[in-house]
Amino acid sequence: MVELLIIISIIGIFCAIVTPSWLMFINNHRLKVSVDRAYSAIERAQSNAKRDKTSWQVSIKQVGENAQLAVHPADIPPAKLLAHQWKELEDKIQIDQHETTMLEVDENNKQTADGTIQRVMFNYRGCPVSRSDHDCTLTSIRAKGTLTLSHPQLKNSQRCIIISTLLGHKRISKRQFKPNPNNDKKRYCY
Repeated sequence: MVELLIIISIIGIFCAIVTPSWLMFINNHRLKVSVDRAYSAIERAQSNAKRDKTSWQVSIKQVGENAQLAVHPADIPPAKLLAHQWKELEDKIQIDQHETTMLEVDENNKQTADGTIQRVMFNYRGCPVSRSDHDCTLTSIRAKGTLTLSHPQLKNSQRCIIISTLLGHKRISKRQFKPNPNNDKKRYCY
């Protein structure tokens, strides 16, 4: 009986040591998978815009504890999308509102400062634009943006997708140790 209690104690101690590391690994994996899905969605929207010669966009919103995204033609507002068109990212992945700089829109796809949906839109040539009727030469710096995702149980582990050029070049980055020196808003994901 004593030997059995010793074995159970050893297993309990082992589990207490391993569980936090395992949870951190799982949450990091969820964050990476979500960033990969969002990056893929942005690439798909850009590709569809070039293929169809019309504007496409990726809309992303926070619903409860989870973020959802949808790839759709820009002339269809997010309010008119069917429920199955919104794809949920991994469990508890959230949009970091302070770090995300994509255009904010309302359910009718109108730009607003207090929008509940962030979006990136590509015109028929695959350039990021702020309005669907803009050409690549008319696009503004505002059309570029950053989508930053995080997990509430991972401190300072934000991952971001950055649309860094007016031609639509995309890259993935993560939270840096120092804020961006070229930005006055103290953003760490660049």
